[in-house]
Amino acid sequence: EGGTGENPPVDASGKLPGGKAFSGPTEFKKLLAEDDERLAKAFVEQLATYALRRLVTVDDQEEIQKIVSSTKPRGYRLQDLVRGLVLSDLFIKR
Repeated sequence: EGGTGENPPVDASGKLPGGKAFSGPTEFKKLLAEDDERLAKAFVEQLATYALRRLVTVDDQEEIQKIVSSTKPRGYRLQDLVRGLVLSDLFIKR
């Protein structure tokens, strides 16, 4: 059993809410990266929360989805996601 002594072993395994299991950080990253759009949307939501200095609401979801969808053809690149938010009505009309 882990968790005892001065240098206990770390159990980096787990299971995602959807049931997919992973045994360490490498597998965890791969599972997260399987759903690029969901990851991009979560990133834009967090970035918007920071940039707008308020929580993202249900009313913001359509604009966030537009940003994410517009970046899909280029693979949801970070610079495109950031640019999309900065040029969006969410940011301009804040």
